Amino acid sequence: MGTVGFGGYRISSKSAAHKAALLKAINAGVQLIDTSSNYTDGESEELIGSVLCEANENPLIISKVGYVQGKNLAVLTELNEQGKAIDDLVIIDENLKHSIHPEFIEDQIKRSLERLQLKTLDIYLLHNPEYYLQTAGSSKQEYYRRIKKAFQKMEELVERGLIKYYGISSNTFIDPREDHMATDLDIVFGAARDISINNHFKYIQFPMNLLEMGALERQYDGNHLIERANSFGLKTIINRPLNSFSEQGLVRLATYPVGEEYYEKEFADKIFNKCIEPLVIKWFEVREDDGDKLFDIPVLKQINSIWYQQHSQDAVDQVFMGYFFPLIANIWGRDLSPKESHSFYELYEHAIEFAKKNMSHRAIEFERQAINKGLLFESDKSLSQKVIEKYQTFGIDYILIGMRSEEYVTQMKNYF
Repeated sequence: MGTVGFGGYRISSKSAAHKAALLKAINAGVQLIDTSSNYTDGESEELIGSVLCEANENPLIISKVGYVQGKNLAVLTELNEQGKAIDDLVIIDENLKHSIHPEFIEDQIKRSLERLQLKTLDIYLLHNPEYYLQTAGSSKQEYYRRIKKAFQKMEELVERGLIKYYGISSNTFIDPREDHMATDLDIVFGAARDISINNHFKYIQFPMNLLEMGALERQYDGNHLIERANSFGLKTIINRPLNSFSEQGLVRLATYPVGEEYYEKEFADKIFNKCIEPLVIKWFEVREDDGDKLFDIPVLKQINSIWYQQHSQDAVDQVFMGYFFPLIANIWGRDLSPKESHSFYELYEHAIEFAKKNMSHRAIEFERQAINKGLLFESDKSLSQKVIEKYQTFGIDYILIGMRSEEYVTQMKNYF
């Protein structure tokens, strides 16, 4: 039976709520915590490190290496200036690069251990090495050469006592093996065996949920990915178990309680007009000659129609952080005071509630269809709990759930 692990994707050392949730999960017996050097630009590892010092238990800790973004961009530049980690660098764009070069791994494990306040990391994973396969002229032969080279470095880290085990977290383990982007478990396992029969390659991580079931395709001589991993003695970890992508977009396999008013479009219009009023007043102050043209601005027109129609907090953040708040700052012409910005953040908070309503609507519809097809069964448990219990029947070892509130930890603790 797979157990729920704590996913550290969006937790931050700056959040008291995240700290409380993580501490509660550890003290409730969570067996595994997953993070990465790039999660919230290192703040996820920092939070985990600080909480481990306060907790009474010692769960397994996973971190990952590969992404070069945020602060790591400057780290890579410094390494390159020293003549290190220049080879095998994957450049996606100016703000995102990727490397599993041994010299980059050497730098990153030391930084991760420092943030986690550990001397030895339980599990260290190559994080989405398939980024290389997106580049022009990429080849599978070169892909597996880079992975084997990284494995050799990982074995060295084991010998030095910096890590206990290693593995790969890849979104493409679940792809058809013949696809160019796919990561073939047989080949990477063989690479580890070539290095040593007594190698420490013991974990794989991949996405799986009820709408993305590639891990159950029987493409390994009649076995599916999980069965093949089990035959090799590997532990399996699934991510995104509650975030499914369909033709309609994201389906979050969870429901959220929200006020009845959020089901009324008239309420959305009322809230928007109330919260936007300070912007209207400011616009008339600075644009006396064309004060009636605020709502002719294309960005504001679009925001007016979609701000309450999003289906995830990420989508809400994109609308507000990417468009609405910059528009306000441009019109104000200076930094907003907390008092002046209150109504705009109030609108943002309402948008989050509408998103919860929209996510719940999709989830309830999915649950109805899944029950009709016999994929799930009627019970008094929440949709998330039903889904987790379904995953437990597939032979998975760990199911990663992002639990950024104590309330969510309470819902999940029976599956630790």
